[in-house]
Amino acid sequence: MTRPFSAFALGVVLALGAFGAATTNAFRADLPAPRLLPGQSEFAFTLYGCPDNLTQLQEVVAVMRERGFGNGFDPGPSAVAASRPLLEYLATVGWPVILYPPDGGRMQVKGGTSVLNNADEEALRGLDRAGVFNAIQLGEWGYHFHRLQSDEGWWKAVLGADFEAQAKDFVKPAAQRGYDPLPKTRRECYDQLREYFLWHRQTKGGRLISVTGHSHYEAYAAEWGASVVGLEVGENIGFTQSKFAFARGASRQWNVPWSVQVSPWFGNAVTTRGPLNTNGATATGLDAGHSLSLYLRLWRHAWFAGAAFVTPENSSAIFFEEAKAPWKLSPHGEAAAQAFQFMRTHDRGTPYTPLLVVLDHLAGYAAYHERTFGILPRTPGDQEIFDLLERQLYFSATRLPVPGNPKNPEAGYLHPTPQGELCDVMLSTVPGAIMRRYPVILLAGEVEFSKFIVHELVTAAQGGSRILLHPRHVEALGPERLAKLRRAGAVEVLEPWTNPDTQRPTAISRDRLQRIASDTLPIGVTGDPVQYQINRNRTGWVIELINNDGVVKEGRSPAVVHPQVIARVKLNPRFAWGRATEWATGTSLPEGQSVELEIPPGESRFVEFVPAP
Repeated sequence: MTRPFSAFALGVVLALGAFGAATTNAFRADLPAPRLLPGQSEFAFTLYGCPDNLTQLQEVVAVMRERGFGNGFDPGPSAVAASRPLLEYLATVGWPVILYPPDGGRMQVKGGTSVLNNADEEALRGLDRAGVFNAIQLGEWGYHFHRLQSDEGWWKAVLGADFEAQAKDFVKPAAQRGYDPLPKTRRECYDQLREYFLWHRQTKGGRLISVTGHSHYEAYAAEWGASVVGLEVGENIGFTQSKFAFARGASRQWNVPWSVQVSPWFGNAVTTRGPLNTNGATATGLDAGHSLSLYLRLWRHAWFAGAAFVTPENSSAIFFEEAKAPWKLSPHGEAAAQAFQFMRTHDRGTPYTPLLVVLDHLAGYAAYHERTFGILPRTPGDQEIFDLLERQLYFSATRLPVPGNPKNPEAGYLHPTPQGELCDVMLSTVPGAIMRRYPVILLAGEVEFSKFIVHELVTAAQGGSRILLHPRHVEALGPERLAKLRRAGAVEVLEPWTNPDTQRPTAISRDRLQRIASDTLPIGVTGDPVQYQINRNRTGWVIELINNDGVVKEGRSPAVVHPQVIARVKLNPRFAWGRATEWATGTSLPEGQSVELEIPPGESRFVEFVPAP
C-alpha cells in the first residue's frame, strides 16, 4: 500500500528546484493506490481451474501455500449448489474465488439458461459470510456480442439438441454485428450493449466480473456495475497496452479493482504440460503457445500497472507435471512461483500516469473491430483516438534488430513506449474531483460538451490541471464556455499536426506528447527502444523497463532467444536521489546524475530510486 500525497511527496516536488517551480503540477503524486479485491490485503496470483474432488483441492491448496505460487482461484468451482463442499472448504482458506457460471457453456447467452438459482445463491453466501471475495465470470462478452451471435457453428455447439428449436431466438445476421434491431446511432449501440450486460449481471446475482479481450469496453463494464474490470490478453488479442490504460482508468474512475488473465492460446497452439506435440490440429506442450518470456513480462507488468490480481490461464494444466499428488511443479510452475514471490517481496507502489485521456461517454472505442461500437464507421475523431493510442502512445515503429530479421508473431503483444506508460483513459462522465488528480488532461475525438462535463473541466482546471483541446473542441464549446474554462485555469489549444507515419491528422503532435513526458515524468529514459512505466512507492520512485525484443516465438515451435539483442538505456532522474537498486538482480547501482542499464532479451528490470534527504 502507498501513502496519499504527503510530506514525502511534497519533498519530492520541492527537491526539483527550478524545474519543479517552472512546471505546472510536475510529479504531482496524488493518484490513488491500486484497488485490491475487497477483503484482501495483497495482490493475488490465481490458479486457473481447481479439482472438483475435495481431497485433491485440499492437496493443491497445500502445495500452493508451501511453494508460494498462488493465493486464489480463477476460475474455481462452478457457481452451483453442487459445488457446496468445495465452496465451504474455500471459505476456510480465505483466498478470492472467481466462479464459473451456472451452465457455463451458455454463459454468454442473453436469455439463456446460465442463471443463478436460489440454491446456487445460498451456496455462495457461505463465501460471503466468511468474508471471501467471489464473483462470477462473464468471459469475452464483447467478442461474443459482436462476433459469435452470428456464428451458427458456435450456437450448435452451445445449444446442442436445442439448436433447431431455439436458433431463431438467438442467431443474428452477421451484418448486424450482434445488434437487434440494427442501430443507427451511438446511443442505440450503447443502450443495446448495456441491456445485454445488465441481463447477465442480474441473472448472476450481481456477482459479475467482466472479462473483455477483443474489445475495449472496460469503462462501460465499470459503469454498469461489474465487481471487477477484467482483461484477457495474450491469446490472439492485440492492443494490450491501451487495454491496460482503459482498465486502470475505469478502476480509478469507478473505484473498482481490475484484473488481467493471460491466455496461452496462440494461433492453433496452446501451452500445456509435457513435451511439444504438433501432430494434431492444435499444438500442445510447454513449448507450444506463447513463450515463457512473454508470460513473465505480462504477469509482472500487469502487477506493476496496478491490477488487483493476475490469472495465468490454463495454469492448472501447465504448472504441474501431473494433475495428481504430489503435484510437482513444471518449469513454468517454478517460474510462476518465483514471479509471485518477486511481487510479494517488492512494493510496487502506485502507477504514476500524469496524462489523462478523456473520451466522450459514447466514444464506443473498439480497436479490434475497426468500427465504433463494433459496427458504426469511424469518424475522423474516432480515427484520431485510434492513432493516439495504437500509433503514438503505445507503439513504436523502432524495435531492436534481431539477427536475420526472422518473423516474430509475438512481437506485437507488447511494444516499446516512446513516452512510457503515460496515461489513463476515462470517459466524459468523470467528475472534476477525479480529473484534477492529473497534471495534464487531453480531450480526444468528438466530445459532446454537456453542462456536466464543462462544469467538471472547470473544477479540474481550478485544481491545477492543464487542459489540452483540439480545434474541433474549441468550435464545439463556443466562445462563452471556452472563456469560462480559460478563467478557471490553464487551457491550451493544440496546433494541428499530421503524423508522417500514417499521413493522418492527429489528436496531438508527437513533440507535444514528448514535452508532456519530459515535464511530468520524474525519470527520463534515453537509449534503445524499451517499454517503461514509473510508479511511486513508500520509498521513492520505481521504473519498470521491458526489452520486448530478442525472443522469437511462433505457436507451434519453441522460443528462440538471441542473447545479443540487449537493450541499453540511460535513466536520468529529474530529482535529487541518494541510492538506486535494481530489483530483479538485487544490484545496487552507482550513484551519479544518471544510471546506465542493460536489459537482456525478453526480460524486465525494475530500478528503485530513493530521493536524497
